[in-house]
Order: sequence, then C-alpha cells, then structure tokens
Amino acid sequence: MRSGVAAFALLGLAACAETPLPPPQATLAGIQAIRAGEIAPMKVGQFSAAPGEPQQMDRAISVRASTQSAPEKSFARYLGDTIKAQLVGAGKFDPGATLVVSGLVTETHVDSLLPDAHAALAAHFTLVRDGRAVFEKTLRADATWKSNIIGAVAIPDAINHYNGLFPELAAKLLADPEFRAAAKR
Repeated sequence: MRSGVAAFALLGLAACAETPLPPPQATLAGIQAIRAGEIAPMKVGQFSAAPGEPQQMDRAISVRASTQSAPEKSFARYLGDTIKAQLVGAGKFDPGATLVVSGLVTETHVDSLLPDAHAALAAHFTLVRDGRAVFEKTLRADATWKSNIIGAVAIPDAINHYNGLFPELAAKLLADPEFRAAAKR
C-alpha cells in the first residue's frame, strides 16, 4: 500500500516538472506549403505579443500544477522561429530579403479540463515587401482532445498538443492562398 502511495506521489511530482519546448524544426507540411506556393525568399521580422494582451501569456502557460516557460521568454518569438525553420528547410530564408513576415500573437491558451481539453494559438501576421504591407491576416490553430484525470498523463498531453500548434499555425500561414499570392516572386 505504501509503495503505491509513494509511486502515485512521484507521478504527481513528475507532472509538475517544467518541460522545455524543443527547438523549432522544419516540417514536411511547412516545406510542402512553401514549395507549392512558389513563395519568394523572405526574412522573419519581429514577433511579439499583441498590444493590450497580458504579457504573461507570452511568457508561460500553466496546465494544472505545471508551468511551461516560453523559450527566450517569448512564445511569440518561438512562433517566428518556427516560421523561420520552415523557410530554412525549404531553402526560402534570406536574411537580406526585402520581403519580411512578422506577427503579433493575439491568443495563447491551453487547458486540460475534463472531459475535453483544448489549446489555441492565434496571431495577426503581416507581410511587407519593400516597406509596404502586402498581406495582413489573423490566423488561428486549435486542438481539442480527451483529457485524463491523472495529472501525470494529462499535463504532458496538454503541453504536447499546445506545442504542436506552433508548426500547425506556421503551416496554415504558409498555405494561406492570400499569403501565397502576396509572397510570390
């Protein structure tokens, strides 16, 4: 009986440990979206929390008793780095380009409520060519899944679903027909 209680307590403590986000990497969906859209080489500009949004939403998320801090203290910058990884993977990143994509994160949310958990990430993207905005749009990525009552299962599951929204939102931007039209050579 004691060993069962101790094991359960250890599982609870493990669920409270902070897990860092992995470095962004190019995904097949992102690379295919870039290549299919015949997107011109571009650079990544500033990504930050939208004005008026709580700065804490850009710094950390909480799931039950666990917290995940943003890499380099900004989920917005992580989104920009994710887009950059897609561009690099497709051979379309150019630090000297006059075509610049930037964004303002308008929502970042995750929960592990029962029975259905939810995560969301939204940003207002701007594409500038030669100093003139050629594209502006807010896009959003959502995930919903069945949550678990056990924190040691529910917390990592929620964080994994949340982390998956970054490449999903990047791919959504890169596949957007209006973005592609504005980003063509």
